[in-house]
Amino acid sequence: MKLTVFATTDVHGAIYPYDYFTDTDKNSSLLHIKSYIDWYKQENPEEIVLTVDNGDILQGGVWNDYDYEHRAGSMLVPKIINDLYDIIGIGNHEFNFGLDYLYTVYKEIEPVIINANVDFKDHPLKKRVLPYEILEKETSSGIIKIGFLSVVPTQIMKWDAFHLEGRLTVADMRKTVEETAAEMKAAGADMTILLSHSGLSKNPDHLRKYGENQTLLMTMVKNIDGIIFGHTHEFFPDADFEVEIGTIDFRKGTINDKPMVQPGVYASHLGMLTFEIEKKDGSWNSLDRTACLIDTREIPLTQELKNKYEPDHQKVREFLSQPIGKIEAVWHTYFSRLFPSKAVQVVAEAGKAYTEKLIQSGELESQPVLGFNAAIKAGRDGPDDFTVLEAGEVTLSEAINLYKHANSMVIIKINGATLKEWLEWSASQFNSPDETDILLKPNRSRDGFPSYNYDTFFDLDYVFDITQPPKYDSTAKLINNSSRLVEVRYRGKAVEDEEVFIVPANSYRVAYTPFLRNAEILHESQLNVRDIVIEYIKDSPDFVLSDPMTILPRGRYKISTATKAKDYITEDQQIKHLEEKGDGFSWYEINLD
Repeated sequence: MKLTVFATTDVHGAIYPYDYFTDTDKNSSLLHIKSYIDWYKQENPEEIVLTVDNGDILQGGVWNDYDYEHRAGSMLVPKIINDLYDIIGIGNHEFNFGLDYLYTVYKEIEPVIINANVDFKDHPLKKRVLPYEILEKETSSGIIKIGFLSVVPTQIMKWDAFHLEGRLTVADMRKTVEETAAEMKAAGADMTILLSHSGLSKNPDHLRKYGENQTLLMTMVKNIDGIIFGHTHEFFPDADFEVEIGTIDFRKGTINDKPMVQPGVYASHLGMLTFEIEKKDGSWNSLDRTACLIDTREIPLTQELKNKYEPDHQKVREFLSQPIGKIEAVWHTYFSRLFPSKAVQVVAEAGKAYTEKLIQSGELESQPVLGFNAAIKAGRDGPDDFTVLEAGEVTLSEAINLYKHANSMVIIKINGATLKEWLEWSASQFNSPDETDILLKPNRSRDGFPSYNYDTFFDLDYVFDITQPPKYDSTAKLINNSSRLVEVRYRGKAVEDEEVFIVPANSYRVAYTPFLRNAEILHESQLNVRDIVIEYIKDSPDFVLSDPMTILPRGRYKISTATKAKDYITEDQQIKHLEEKGDGFSWYEINLD
């Protein structure tokens, strides 16, 4: 008897094979995955075939944005979920829109929804989300009971504190898995599959209690027969996966003899767990277990399926095509971690304009306002993971591309000392001058520094000396008693520790960052940051591009960014394309003299 479990994770709304930001067809999507699974079931009628999702499917794509704006009974993503899955778990981004919206979506979803480590207290989600599910499947040897459980990082209480604080609690993942798997075994589960919305890491900070990426610990838990994991947007099995611990068999896709898959992001891959099982002496046993990834680009898309979802696709296109303003020159984020970028700065300017209106109305006290932002899309998920707006009309689609997250606007008051720590964190994105790449990799799970944690303050002038060790890691954890910040000035004057500033921030940054958690919150907006940006662009703003940062020592450095970036180098930029790396990225020389 053969059991096959197909799995997705971190789909982030990549439903239809279309890039809505470039208006081009794509050769990967959730519809490709459904085409393959439908074909597989038809070709293998004797197998038990189940399909699961490991979370982060309800946020991150334009289909999700459409659903949020049309949540009164005409949502689109629940349709494909109902067509495809048997079980779905919960990811951290499912909480971005708040619990009430999540419940609204889940009422439209038919598959069983599971999570074992979140206690929703008295919210209706308490009854809608089960701690685990045991599916019973009839075979020629009798019924087999296949159990599924799901966990999510406890860090959701930081990332979405403004939605979740006081409304739910989250238990440690590893402990929850141990206890729940034992409970499922006692309830009769013959096999148990874990949906772990958590990455695979050796970092001690992740492996201790309440760590973020604990999946390695899950491989050591009794009563777990297979693992689907995610969250970090990486791939497993993959010989390039930088983990050397336990017993790893990349050919079979196992760690500590447990088959495991992490199928990337945006439906780029489909995970597949395969079990050869038999019933002997009244018990089900696994004779062989393997895991593999299927590249979605190699899957033929069923035209009938594409036609079925074509009307929904057109609804999304119509929704996104609304013109909201104009820009005079191209905006992009290809070099935004080193050079000024209007695609990044516009969010800061929108936040400042929103804040200054509140000051003018008397709702906020009059204090200096500092705008900041980070590049959300700057290469973390591949060479196409950048924001590009061509000159001319700006549509709603392009505005969403500037700021894709559902974070709300939170205005805080900080002093100069806190501001300096904030800048030290940003300075920590740089390697030492003798490294090949001046920038740490834009990933998040190992030793990188994701662009969305690198903030630029456009109303300041500051100098970083990168010969000094970084003070923080990418999560804002203190790692050295060092300082890269040489000086910081506001309107020409050195910033003093006791000075007071108002900062239009976002809910993620305020809740996530350790040195901001005690900041005084002056205003919590009912609007999210993206809505504020859209309204700002509608007013056709004309702001001056700011270049606040100086790097020491001066000189020429190398960085890696998309090969396409060479077409966007302007004459006034000291940037030279050196060579292609062969993966859609290239090396560039940056002159910082």
